[in-house]
Amino acid sequence: MSIIKFAAMDLGTYETDTVVSAINQATTANNKPMIKITLSDGEDSTTALMFDTTKKDLAVAGIEEGVTAVAQIEVTEYKGNKSYKVININPVKLPEDELKQLIKLPPEDPANLVNEIILQIKQSSGRAYDLTSYDVPADDFSLTALAIRIIAPNIKPFTRSSAAKTMHHNIYGGLAYHTCRMIRAAYAICEVYPLLNRELLVCGVALHDIGKLVELKTSDTGIATYTDVGNLLGHPLLGIELIDHEVWAKSQATGTRAYNIEEVRMIKHMLASHHGQPEWGAIRTPLTPEAMILHELDMIDSRMYMYEETFSGMEPGTSSDPVFGIAGEGKAVVYKNSFSKYE
Repeated sequence: MSIIKFAAMDLGTYETDTVVSAINQATTANNKPMIKITLSDGEDSTTALMFDTTKKDLAVAGIEEGVTAVAQIEVTEYKGNKSYKVININPVKLPEDELKQLIKLPPEDPANLVNEIILQIKQSSGRAYDLTSYDVPADDFSLTALAIRIIAPNIKPFTRSSAAKTMHHNIYGGLAYHTCRMIRAAYAICEVYPLLNRELLVCGVALHDIGKLVELKTSDTGIATYTDVGNLLGHPLLGIELIDHEVWAKSQATGTRAYNIEEVRMIKHMLASHHGQPEWGAIRTPLTPEAMILHELDMIDSRMYMYEETFSGMEPGTSSDPVFGIAGEGKAVVYKNSFSKYE
């Protein structure tokens, strides 16, 4: 079976390999079961309808979020737009070369991004570190050492993890891409505002979403689903728990309070407040300049990603359909001007 991109589909019926990105139960106007199933071809996603089917029916057939499947899709026209209906869908195991075509990746290699994150953490304090390894000295209990010791054992999940189920950086390696771009921005902003503690800011950025390694489960195709503990606690608290575990472990090993308690409090506060406002999921609002900057960098990078994704399907000099979350709560259109260079 070959991959037929959604953009190449005209009216008619097609059979193609695809990734199941999302499955949502719904009902028709006649109160009959219906599924809204989001499918991805590695470049675009589309939501198709599947009638007289439940989410349980699909699960029994082996169709769940994140799996690869062969789908028979009927494309029709409804109110001037293409409408997609899944006639039949079955799970399929694909060869590696075809699987890669269906996985959406960042524009930079996720493994290289994680390596850069480790390097930038080590350079953030200005102290001399071995930049050829992930190791830190055993007697080092700085914020740099704390961040490295939390990230280093989680290199593999960090490299593959999506940054979200939806909204922004919701791709294979999205967490590394999001974190690395924020660290680059953190270095630049520290040049403008000397008040900022660069080591604290960079380490806070590096760890701000580390709880997503526990909150989310990312499939081999880059599709993220929430874990039970993720639903119960959320990634800010889960990230704080990872910090607390590292601090406790080193205190037990050394028989002393190894890490500086004030520094640990500051970085935990950054995780607790990085969503900015309680209604956006913040445990506390930012009370330090580093916490405030972390929140703003998070907002900037998440929204810039949404602009990038929206612009990729637009012609210059046009406005988009309403996009959720790109300009605060609710939906807003974006405009792609004709004189700037958008890659």
